[in-house]
Amino acid sequence: MTMALAALALAVTPAFAGEDPDPTAPTPAQPAPTPAPAPVVGSAKLRTSQCNTTNRAKASVSGTAIASVAFYVDGRKVKTVSSPDSSGSYVYTMSCSRLSVGSHRARAAVSFQSGATPTSRVLLFQVTRSAATTPQFAG
Repeated sequence: MTMALAALALAVTPAFAGEDPDPTAPTPAQPAPTPAPAPVVGSAKLRTSQCNTTNRAKASVSGTAIASVAFYVDGRKVKTVSSPDSSGSYVYTMSCSRLSVGSHRARAAVSFQSGATPTSRVLLFQVTRSAATTPQFAG
């Protein structure tokens, strides 16, 4: 009987070092891979107004994932806006009296937040100052 107990004991013992493990033993479950975060897409839309009766021009940029907007007139940086206003727009308003009469090239250089695609975008526009006219009365 001692032999029978020894044979039974060997049948239920786990594998020892150097021995093959039980082929029917379940393998531990692998955790599901973590999905990659969705890319952040930056967007920017420009709205402008020309020199008007109040002698002011305005450029406004709105969109998603915007970090800052630098405004340029005739190649010279005139202002950088790093925080949106209460409507969520990055706004620059300028006096038209600073400009000579005629058309002026302008741009809004948008920088997007870290990790956004694209990293930047340039929006071109034009500011025009017309010559003041004096009304003529016929008598």
